[in-house]
Amino acid sequence: MHKYGDCSQCGGQVSPEKVELDYRYKEQLYIFQDVPAGVCQQCGEKYLIAEVSKEIEHKILTKEEAEKTVTVPVYVYPEERAV
Repeated sequence: MHKYGDCSQCGGQVSPEKVELDYRYKEQLYIFQDVPAGVCQQCGEKYLIAEVSKEIEHKILTKEEAEKTVTVPVYVYPEERAV
């Protein structure tokens, strides 16, 4: 098991968990489930080790078959309401 150390954002304790990860590449959204990551118990920041990051990138770049596909609605905030 990998030791993550303390959170670089808030200094909280980082514990290993399985997480869902949203990943954007070339204007495409990919969702990865059950990803091993370190998660800060205080602020929720997620940390991946290099091996996990490389596996995610490999799946995208080789266009590996996804387990499932979902449709995601996209909304554009009206410009006249911008603050």
